[in-house]
Amino acid sequence: MPLGARECACRAGESGLGDGTMTAMPELGMTVLPGSVVASHLQSSAAGLADGTVPARVRSCVETPAELAEIIERLVAGQQQISVALGNLAQYARGLDRSLSEVLRASAEAAGFSAEALAESRPLVQVVLDVTGPDTRL
Repeated sequence: MPLGARECACRAGESGLGDGTMTAMPELGMTVLPGSVVASHLQSSAAGLADGTVPARVRSCVETPAELAEIIERLVAGQQQISVALGNLAQYARGLDRSLSEVLRASAEAAGFSAEALAESRPLVQVVLDVTGPDTRL
C-alpha cells in the first residue's frame, strides 16, 4: 500500500523519534514509516525530478506529451497532499507554538493554491496532446 500524506500516521517515541524504524499500527491495518523518512523520500523524489528537468536533460526525463501530462497530474496530486500534510502539522503544532502553527497553516494554503494553479494547465496540456498526439517524441 503506498504511503501518502493521509496514511503517514507517526507516533513519537514508538518509532524511535525519526530513526527510520517502521512502526506497527494495527488500528490502520498497516505498518508505516516515520514522517521524517516519508518526507525524506519526497525530498529525494522532488530533487530527482528537478534535476531531470533541467534544459540539458529534460528530453531524457520527459519524452512524450503523454508523459508530460502524467507528470503534471502527479505534481497536482502531490501538491494537494503536501497541502493536507502541512495543514495536519499546523493542527499538531497549535499546542506547541502558535507562530509555528500559523506558518504551517499559511504554507498549507500556499501549497493548495499552487496545486490549483497547476491544475489550471490541464486544458492546455490537453491541447498539446490533441495537436501532437500522446506518443510523439518531444
